[in-house]
Amino acid sequence: MQVTRTLFNAAQKATTGLFGLAVHPNPKSHLIKTYRRTLETLTQIPPTAVYRQATEALTQHRLSIIESSDNIKEIENRIGAGIIEEIIWQAEDELKLIAKVKEWKIQVSNVKSNKSILSVLIILSLCSLIYATTEEFIEIPRGVPKSKASLYERKGPNWTCLDGSGFIPYEAINDEYCDCADGSDEPGTSACPNSKFYCKNIGHIPAYISSSRVNDGVCDPECCDGSDEYDGKINCPNKCEEFGAEYRKHLKEMEILRAQGADKKQEYIKYGQKLKIELLNSLDFAIVDLNAAKIKCADREAELKKLEHLEKIKSESSPIPVKEYNERMKKYRVKIKGLKDQINVLQGNVDALSKILQDLKNGHNQNENDITIVKSAITAYDEFLDNNKGLEDFNVQDNEEDEKEDEILMGDHKVPPVHVPEIKKTIVDMVYGFLGLESNESQDRSDESETSRAEKDRKELENKINDLKIKLSKDHGKQDEFAKLDGECFEYDSGEYTYSICMFGAATQKSNKDHSSTHLGNFQKWSGAQSESDPGYYTQQIYANGLRCWNGPERSVKLNLECGIENEIISVVEPEKCEYHLKMKTPAVCPDNPFIDSNKHDEL
Repeated sequence: MQVTRTLFNAAQKATTGLFGLAVHPNPKSHLIKTYRRTLETLTQIPPTAVYRQATEALTQHRLSIIESSDNIKEIENRIGAGIIEEIIWQAEDELKLIAKVKEWKIQVSNVKSNKSILSVLIILSLCSLIYATTEEFIEIPRGVPKSKASLYERKGPNWTCLDGSGFIPYEAINDEYCDCADGSDEPGTSACPNSKFYCKNIGHIPAYISSSRVNDGVCDPECCDGSDEYDGKINCPNKCEEFGAEYRKHLKEMEILRAQGADKKQEYIKYGQKLKIELLNSLDFAIVDLNAAKIKCADREAELKKLEHLEKIKSESSPIPVKEYNERMKKYRVKIKGLKDQINVLQGNVDALSKILQDLKNGHNQNENDITIVKSAITAYDEFLDNNKGLEDFNVQDNEEDEKEDEILMGDHKVPPVHVPEIKKTIVDMVYGFLGLESNESQDRSDESETSRAEKDRKELENKINDLKIKLSKDHGKQDEFAKLDGECFEYDSGEYTYSICMFGAATQKSNKDHSSTHLGNFQKWSGAQSESDPGYYTQQIYANGLRCWNGPERSVKLNLECGIENEIISVVEPEKCEYHLKMKTPAVCPDNPFIDSNKHDEL
């Protein structure tokens, strides 16, 4: 816990603590750019110039330190010239000085013959080192870091408060009395409540603590060197070497984990990019199919209209004589009567066979060889066959003359207001109704028409295209690294509740007592930073519009993501009413190319 708390404090920086010097948003890249410009500009000065040689050596040394680490605190400690903003200040001043040297046109082609020029160059070559080493010769008050030593340099009998609000005798610094409004006159005591005490923590990470914790009788873990308790009331041993070793071990372990997480992230990226290509291809094919379906649908509609038009002309053309129609109807009634008679005969046969089988069952003794009842059943079956001879010849069929009449009736004639198709439909339905069957025409009427099927295909393709466009519009990260997690759900059991996040979907809270579920919100946006170009943009998700709290706001979730080998929620807190903060580890946010060097922390 002590190491973790120190690391957390070291990572937070809202101000530089230096009047007029703001926190730089991206100090590493700015310094690399400035040092490279410095080296490039130095090429315009003769290589034999002592100034160029000294400045190049210093610049290359600092550039190598910066390029080898992403840890700002480590960079500051290894360079040893103050906080990172001060190092930037020095680098920019050095770049300006090179321009001045060029203006002065100092030549050193023959330094041996011009000792005065050599002396000047030696002085200039040391200028770049003066700022970084000046604090070694300045009396630094207790609680002040080397980076601020120049602010406390004695330049006369009085000293000006850092906020410019007033001045005090130099001896009043750290006199246990708060004179300056900003508390800058008491960096090493607890006199000013708004002051900060600097712990050097040699061997570990330097830190600031509130001045109220100075000489309070408690050994603060942030000050592992025990420098905050200097009045002798309590002895705080220096544990910085121990903490530093533990911290460096922790960093190395984290670097290994980040490297493994980066490997998994590459798998996620490959998956996401492959999925995107597949979706794009599917979209292209679906659009082609949709265009074909639209053409087919239009063709079917045109054919349907043409058929409807021909049917209308056909139905309105030639009528059929009523007498001929009535005669044909009589013949159909005769056929129907014949079918009824056949049905009755068949039903009688079924009843007779059923009776024979029933008698056989009732009269048969299972424990004896009862031949009598079997013979009786066989005799009854023979009588049944004799009574039904010629049944197969009984059939109602159209003769050749009837078929010709059917063709006439199905032609272009009709009896107003009864149409031929309706007549046939009525007769066919009656016959099949008697037989307990469904006519082919009835089945055809239940089927979708070609036009309806074409229209259905078109709508299905349109829905498919809309779904593909929705999937392609999702922001799955700069390299589609989050596509692998889309729809995946992860849970965290807090004891009383189980929290669940379905990535890019919904967040829920389920009671472990009654298993009731509460909707916490749906995915709304990424919010790790204001700009998508910011590396932290894809480190936080917002789930909003959850169930409203009683007399409170709608529930919402902030999902904070950090590098890890596995996808897992590691903590849940509720800092505000109905606002839940979840922390989750995932390979998707691991750095693409983590720098692993087992020796890079040894100089802390």
